[in-house]
Amino acid sequence: MRYESIQLATFIERPNRFIAHCKLAGEVVTAHVKNTGRSKELLVPGTKVALNYQPKPTRKTDYDLVAVKKLDQHWVNIDSQLPNQLVKEAQLTHQLHLPDLPELSDFKPETVYHDSRLDFWGQTTLGQDVWIEVKGVTLENEGVAAFPDAPTVRAVKHVHELTRAVQEGAKAYLLFVVQLDYAHSMTIYRERAPKLTAAIESAQRAGVHVVAIDCQVTPEVVTLRQPIPFDLHGHFEETSLNQKPRL
Repeated sequence: MRYESIQLATFIERPNRFIAHCKLAGEVVTAHVKNTGRSKELLVPGTKVALNYQPKPTRKTDYDLVAVKKLDQHWVNIDSQLPNQLVKEAQLTHQLHLPDLPELSDFKPETVYHDSRLDFWGQTTLGQDVWIEVKGVTLENEGVAAFPDAPTVRAVKHVHELTRAVQEGAKAYLLFVVQLDYAHSMTIYRERAPKLTAAIESAQRAGVHVVAIDCQVTPEVVTLRQPIPFDLHGHFEETSLNQKPRL
């Protein structure tokens, strides 16, 4: 996926979860942060960021903050809408490679399943339902990517629904799109999300596929790249604010 009009700026502050102040070409501009997660290890004053220029009469700001250059080394995309777009594009171009995923005769986004709305529904040529729930991942430390960046109840419900789908005869996938290209593994931040950890453990036992795929990231272009190992019980510690993370 390519952004239309990227401009590089310097992050100043994030007064609330929706906006950030950045210095662009010598001026301070306000940008919409396209991620409501904490991102405290990314949005550090003085960090280089990528702003997508999208002026419209209906918008309060002309810019979207979509990526951050972590420690001035690696770009991390933080656009929470991007993972679903990448999965949709990959399916349309026959580049969505998930384990044991057969050929699909139908594929639709945002489909209701019982009392939830899951990201994608598909159907195989033999008539079997396929459900895919996508979660973006931007949190990383020492090469380990982790989810979630903030406490989540919604994700737990979605995992329970995927488990239910498998029990009713469907195929189901929990797909983590890791929005960076330097993580060697992916896990769940268990201390932050113990209920999610338990739900995923039950889902895996039931037959839900849990998959992590990283991305090739530049300020302008992001593409799905390759699977990375998912280890539910992998070790993860969040970066201390008083300590620079190692890449």
